[in-house]
Amino acid sequence: MQTADGPVYAERELILSCGAFDTPKLLLLSGIGPAEHLREMEIDVQHHLPGVGQNLLDHPEGVVNWEAACPVPPQTTQLWELGLFAHTQPGLNAPDLMFHFGTEPFDMNTVPEGYPTTTNGFALTPNVARAKSQGTVRLRSANPADPPRIDFRYFTDPAGHDERVMVAGVKLARELAQQPALKAWIARELSPGPEVQSDAEISEYVRRTANTVYHPAGTCKMGAVGDETAVVDPHLRLIGLDNLRIADASIFPTMIGVNPNLSCFVIGERCADFVIK
Repeated sequence: MQTADGPVYAERELILSCGAFDTPKLLLLSGIGPAEHLREMEIDVQHHLPGVGQNLLDHPEGVVNWEAACPVPPQTTQLWELGLFAHTQPGLNAPDLMFHFGTEPFDMNTVPEGYPTTTNGFALTPNVARAKSQGTVRLRSANPADPPRIDFRYFTDPAGHDERVMVAGVKLARELAQQPALKAWIARELSPGPEVQSDAEISEYVRRTANTVYHPAGTCKMGAVGDETAVVDPHLRLIGLDNLRIADASIFPTMIGVNPNLSCFVIGERCADFVIK
């Protein structure tokens, strides 16, 4: 494997666990991935595997910020201590919307877009729990020190699922804020602001201000042999090469509906089982 410190060699089985960005980056630098991209980067093709760096998944996150009408209590563990799940339409077998509630405004992306903020406020952040949009991870160059090119391609799924869920999430956030437990705390809505009401206006706001919720996954997806987009088989073995497994969130074939860290623990446990056996 090619790293910033030079090649790394293993005499027996190698387990790669660098996450949804650096696992595909390391494979690509080592000549494992889509042949066309590797040749573009002037890297010798060791193993053509088209799925490496494809299928980038995340929970795209929107935000509704409010200025508080009275001081927000300072007692907190980490400012974002509440969450909830919701169905945006009947008949679903699992929630498709996830929220975090924060006792601070989440203005990292709203302020650069010109929206007001405050030092005393709170936020609800709707997340698309089972997002369908797929992005990519690609190399900038053959230099291992260069960061990869990451394109989440939020809200690009052909059926418009992610956009629909996010618009519903903003509407539900406002509905929740009008309940008695929160309404008395509101001085004003900061973003998107009360003038933003139609689905098209909400969608435009979300597309300008959405952010990652730091749950990248899927860039070395698990699949059956014969699936041209698969990178590992159900035993986490790299398809087409011996003695290499991947054990991190990059193997997710689809996005799970919750924060992925516990699933990553399970992947590690299963990988240990496979190796021991």
